[in-house]
Amino acid sequence: MSLAPGNRYDRVAMIIHWLTAVLMIYMVLLGEDMMKEGERLARAGDAANAAFQPSIHVTLGVSILLLTLLRIIWRVTHATPPYPAGMKRYEVIASRSLHGLFYILLIAIPLTGWIAFGGFSEEAPAVAQAQVFGLFAMPQPPFTGEWAGELHGLGANVAMVLIGLHVLAALKHQFIDKDGIFGRMLPW
Repeated sequence: MSLAPGNRYDRVAMIIHWLTAVLMIYMVLLGEDMMKEGERLARAGDAANAAFQPSIHVTLGVSILLLTLLRIIWRVTHATPPYPAGMKRYEVIASRSLHGLFYILLIAIPLTGWIAFGGFSEEAPAVAQAQVFGLFAMPQPPFTGEWAGELHGLGANVAMVLIGLHVLAALKHQFIDKDGIFGRMLPW
């Protein structure tokens, strides 16, 4: 189904969406492993390499946070395409709720990760040298707490569920409803 330009997201929204999606999927699948590898190298005495994978983790987390803030600004200043007229009310409510939860998580996960980073770098000091975009060391949070690490992990697990629901809903709209929802975020 070909969509008219007014029924599609603009190119900037698409770029932000797909960049965030790729980064989030990568992080929920491999993020914890990157931090554990840094901790493993630190314990093995390889301080020179211990911060490499945590630096990637931190940089991707900061990237997700910045993209989300940019997306919120873009969303507030640019109209979104309308839902198809035949879409059921509960589907619209579910869609809006899911997107709202994504925005909350895409801010909360990086922030709780930053707070958890303080405690993590106390346990593995070599990891504290993790760099953001290779430019500067990850700033230590003003306070730490084990709760932040737990909340960070919980957020990642919830994100996995929401990503799955989002993909299933998009596929439902594409192959069952055939209502063009899926095409609103595709660049072609």
